[in-house]
Amino acid sequence: MNPVRVCWRRVFVTVKARIDPGALDALLAPYDSTHGPGFALGVALGGVPRYRRGVGLANVELPVTLSPSIRMRIGSTTKHFCVLAVMLLAEEGRLSIDDSPRGVIPELPTWADAITVRQLMAHTSGMRDSLDLFFLTAGPGKTGPADAQLKMLAALDSVNFAPGASWNYNNGGYVLLSVIVERISGQSLEDFFRTRIFEPIGMADTQLRRLDTDLCPNSATLHLPRPDGGWTRGVFGLPIAGEGGIVSTVDDMLRWLSHMSAPIVGRRATWDEMRTPVTTHGYGLGLNMTEHRGLRTVHHAGGVVGGSSQMLKVLDHELDLIVMTNGQSALDLYGLVDAVLDACFEGLPPAPRDAGGAPITGAFYSAKSGQVLMLTEHEGGQAMTVGGYTLPARRDAAGQISVGILPTDLRVKPVTGPARVDALLVTEFGATDRLERVEAPSNAKAPVGYFDACAGLSARITDGPGGARMSLASSLGASLYKLEPLGPGLWRGLGEAAMPLALTLEADETGFALTSGRTVRLRFERRR
Repeated sequence: MNPVRVCWRRVFVTVKARIDPGALDALLAPYDSTHGPGFALGVALGGVPRYRRGVGLANVELPVTLSPSIRMRIGSTTKHFCVLAVMLLAEEGRLSIDDSPRGVIPELPTWADAITVRQLMAHTSGMRDSLDLFFLTAGPGKTGPADAQLKMLAALDSVNFAPGASWNYNNGGYVLLSVIVERISGQSLEDFFRTRIFEPIGMADTQLRRLDTDLCPNSATLHLPRPDGGWTRGVFGLPIAGEGGIVSTVDDMLRWLSHMSAPIVGRRATWDEMRTPVTTHGYGLGLNMTEHRGLRTVHHAGGVVGGSSQMLKVLDHELDLIVMTNGQSALDLYGLVDAVLDACFEGLPPAPRDAGGAPITGAFYSAKSGQVLMLTEHEGGQAMTVGGYTLPARRDAAGQISVGILPTDLRVKPVTGPARVDALLVTEFGATDRLERVEAPSNAKAPVGYFDACAGLSARITDGPGGARMSLASSLGASLYKLEPLGPGLWRGLGEAAMPLALTLEADETGFALTSGRTVRLRFERRR
């Protein structure tokens, strides 16, 4: 491919794409194991596959190595396929993406009147996320009826924020999009994907697989690490559709990425709209538009219970990349993606470095939004804890802190007082909020009792010799959280299941408001 001049932080450099199989082999070598899950990697240049390899086991119970032709879950990479399905119906005049979803799904509450199908696709609807609420309550691995998420959404009586007022990644919106496609087309989503998208592209090994418990030929097993160093089977639990249900192969995804350059499914205007960012961090309609060291990219990652993926196209060089794992950590996946990109391009400007300095630690809270951020130390460097996950963070020369692997443009500016950092100015999606440092009071008492919310959600909080605990329940089951005081009336709940789920409670005499990464101030009232 010809060299291309790119601009990175106001510096123009000439960049050339190249594929060095030896360099890519070296990046996969740490995961080339006969006793654990691994990675499958594919790289194409100009639509021609140049590197295809799998390492690690497809299933730790069997001596079968991952390969580019083995099916694996792509998680939320599914979302842009779901958007395309909706857009195909819009091309035919069978719906308008600027109409309310309630026109097709009348059982939704009146809060859906103000929401548009476009906002569902862009994660700007402000509606609550049914999948988040089921994971917070029943936890992963708990199955339920196919319409469980739709019924929960129909029973909710509040939203996270007004439509269009902010951005919050929302699987529940894609539950609704899946229902819209099925009701308008008269086909199951499986059949619509197969006949309208997969078959025209020649993606013979790609399909919608709603349940991990349904056997699917030629499929890798999902793996969750155990504390003792072993593995347990990853099972999502709830049936999933357009929010994350596709299984595919490296080979099929390379076909798909090649197709994206000259699509035969979907008009060019449709693809342009999908790639047009609607927020400051580059998310469009089911696709992300960002840069990697000056390289313009379109991509979407996906995570499931025991696996993850990243699909990425470098636009000006027509370099396509797909990485899937059936059990290695998401941090390892993102690190591998960045390393592959760096190995495939000559002349890239230097990667941004951490400015250094002593890590800032502490908990910070916004009384305005309910947002809580925790800054921590990790392996001697700065880290940020978000939704129970501790992520490495980077500080720039101006002292701003950011994390690079989330779909956000979040920037944190410390506000230094006489002896320490007293507050954070947090800018995200074009809005700025001030979070004040909070300290746990010495006499903190948990809000003991029984509490109810809408949609059949309930909580029971107890306080005993082992500390405060909360059981958070829905129709599918319950999860247990250890409660830790953060500040006056403010508690952090840490999930005691395999996944590091976390939430915060803003408590008062009559109840509490629950906030997680995708749920904002859901009110629970004390039971009378």
